[in-house]
Amino acid sequence: MNSNEEQQRGARHQSRSSGDDDSERESGDFGSNAQRHAGPPLPLEALGSFLRDVDGSNYSQLKQLTGRTYSLTQQMSPDPASVSIRFVRIQSDPFAPGSQVCVTVQTPFSAYALLHSADPTPPGVAAAPLSHRLSPEDVACRRVAAEDFILRCVKDGLAASRHTSGAVQTIHQSQHVLPRSTVQVVDANEAGGSDGISVGWIHVYFRVKLPGHGRRIDGRRIQQILFSEVLPVFQENVLRCDHRALWAHVTCVHDQEWLRSQLRERGLTAFIADGAVLPRAAGNSDKRLSGPNVVTFSSPDTLRHTFHLPYSGRSISGAGLPHGLTLIAGGGFHGKSTLLRALELGVYNHVPDDGRTFVVVDPTAVKIRAEDRRAVHGTDISPFITNLPYGDNTTAFITADASGSTSQAANIMEALELGSTALLLDEDTSATNFMFRDPLMEQLVPRTQEPITCFVHRICDLIHHHGISVIMVVGGSGQYFPMADVVLVLNAYKVTDATARAKVIAAQNTGGSGAGFVESTAPSATSAFCLPPRRSFLYADTFGQLGWQSQQQHHHHHGYGGSGRGIKISGSGIDHIRMADEDINVTLLEQLVEEGQLNAIAQCLAMLYDNGSASAAQWQREAAPRPKYPPSLLKPLCADATAATGASAPTLSDFARLVYNCEGRLRQARLEPQTSSCYLPAGFTALPRVFEIGAALNRLRTLVTSCK
Repeated sequence: MNSNEEQQRGARHQSRSSGDDDSERESGDFGSNAQRHAGPPLPLEALGSFLRDVDGSNYSQLKQLTGRTYSLTQQMSPDPASVSIRFVRIQSDPFAPGSQVCVTVQTPFSAYALLHSADPTPPGVAAAPLSHRLSPEDVACRRVAAEDFILRCVKDGLAASRHTSGAVQTIHQSQHVLPRSTVQVVDANEAGGSDGISVGWIHVYFRVKLPGHGRRIDGRRIQQILFSEVLPVFQENVLRCDHRALWAHVTCVHDQEWLRSQLRERGLTAFIADGAVLPRAAGNSDKRLSGPNVVTFSSPDTLRHTFHLPYSGRSISGAGLPHGLTLIAGGGFHGKSTLLRALELGVYNHVPDDGRTFVVVDPTAVKIRAEDRRAVHGTDISPFITNLPYGDNTTAFITADASGSTSQAANIMEALELGSTALLLDEDTSATNFMFRDPLMEQLVPRTQEPITCFVHRICDLIHHHGISVIMVVGGSGQYFPMADVVLVLNAYKVTDATARAKVIAAQNTGGSGAGFVESTAPSATSAFCLPPRRSFLYADTFGQLGWQSQQQHHHHHGYGGSGRGIKISGSGIDHIRMADEDINVTLLEQLVEEGQLNAIAQCLAMLYDNGSASAAQWQREAAPRPKYPPSLLKPLCADATAATGASAPTLSDFARLVYNCEGRLRQARLEPQTSSCYLPAGFTALPRVFEIGAALNRLRTLVTSCK
């Protein structure tokens, strides 16, 4: 076939397709809208004919596939057995990152019943009927759970495939159930139906490396990948998915979300269910430890609470940790840090077989630790650090090389600025001189010569004046005993309530001067903390070292994905974000659990950079209610901050409002904002919390803030 024939064939194919990947993804709902506007898929024979015709041709001929939708089966939509593929973007050559595709199938279940029904239980599965229709927040939670289940089906199918070429690339998935851009489950009403009972559609985005001979098209191998590797996964693992397992997965996640929402009403900060398996299989694995010697969690009777889960009809009991200060003590290697690790990840929902399924914590909980050598930009650490030797201003502290104590103080203040109401600390990863000082050291170095006010002297202030709860692992000091509300002791992984014993020990050793004595610390009449701080983001000063130009010189575009020329911003694994030549190290942000979250944070930073100083200023002024987790990716920000959290939302600093509005715009774009500085393939982002977005921005070494 000569080049003129190739061009004519390409023109005929192109005329029968519609749209391109940019117009599809800019809609902000690239699932249902894309499928409605793309028109019916081309028949299976058309794809086979095209690949045979271009076999051996220059690789650029594959670009003709861009924007086209083909059926991969003889059945055509709306046949329930039909499977179609849309080529969103074609790679430039066989050695480039894979081509972006979207595979669409009809839901093999009633999407409306799964997402919206007041009684979504499949026939034959007993459950208590729900007393009301599900709220938009409930629907959002169930949608995230259903999409997570479908993605796991796809990945299981790829892993079990007999034809594994390594050409298919999907997002990494953890044990946690997160909103991701990879899968969309769309019910009939959202896709244009109105009967309320019809099935919907499943859209799955991933990459496929289309092979070649050198730089020539290998049409035969492309067909083998699409029809022998991709198609069977959707026919066997998606269209024939286990409906009962799907309903159980969705119900389990929904129950977890409900349980977390009940904590504040019960006066709790966290809950650990009886029977939970907290230890993990290995240091590099987040899967549960298995075997005959695994010790499951059992609550002390004094802390036991019982909850009736509304969606499964089950009742569960376990330990409820009340508001205030909870200490976790015990000998080394007895499970203290394992318990805290389970709690810090309790901000996320888990898959049903994870072992930590009903271990939940205040959704605003932030893990705090020392972080030597991090940069700090204008954070008020004066409640903890004052009178530095060179007179540095600690109400707007700036350093490029923080110590253990100043970094931990900054981490606490930045978490509080973003609205955290629960702090989690481990003595092992904290700065010792920040946590406490014993009387012997105070005799050697008097308080008048010590710039640090230890956390032990501020914890009552945080609890009583600001409603902050603290859960802390301790093993080397009892100085926190007097102010503790609960003291747990772990012995051989078994938990006992030692609060009464700890209080007796504290009373016997209060007021002395020996090394073993502790101070009695009561809350002061006034708070040393000024919350929220007066801190704002300075766009030009922050980005001036990253190639930023003035608005007159810089090509600004409307919305995301315009043709303006930006800098390169990208996530790198789960530890780093690259922003031009700057490296943002997020290794010690322990509540980041997936690479997709770093990709999404990179998108937030790119939105901030690409939209210019005017948008940054506007986002710092706009009201920013606190989001729910998991929030809906199809709805705008919740307008009622009180409804979103169950408590009055605090006033936010300008900097915090900026972060919240970045998160809101990320969510409204379904995790796929189009930016010139951060291009990501569709389907490779997962939703981070505002706390991790703000923490990443705070670790950008060129960040400049103002405290006026």
